[in-house]
This record gives sequence, C-alpha cells and structure tokens, in this order.
Amino acid sequence: MERSHLTRREKDIYDFLLRYRADNSCSPSMREIAEGVGLYSVSTVHKHIHSMAEKGWIRIPEGRSRSIIPV
Repeated sequence: MERSHLTRREKDIYDFLLRYRADNSCSPSMREIAEGVGLYSVSTVHKHIHSMAEKGWIRIPEGRSRSIIPV
C-alpha cells in the first residue's frame, strides 16, 4: 500500500516527531508538537496527527500517551 502525500504542515509535524524521538527516546505530547512547529491550537495538531495516521505515516496505539510511532 502506497502512503498518501503529506501536506506541508504534516511534513513539519512528522519531521519534528522524528527529531524529538531521536533526542528524547519517546514521542512528544500534542502541546510539545504545537510549540515545536509554531501552532497555537492543540486541536489542530490532533487533526493533523490523525490525518497522518489515516495516510499511513504514523501509528497511534490505543490508550497510551506519548506513543506516536513513525512507520
């Protein structure tokens, strides 16, 4: 299955996620992602994260915080 293309903002979030995980050995919180990519709304980050999951770029395990997994 081929993954759909990311929007510019989703790409920014994906790159931030990769950098954060490399530096901290865990995933960032939604607020940390918002601050890291210059967004003010955590709900906007949440929408982007779920869109990226639907496109196959990340996995979000149920019931676990700080567990966004790049695919």
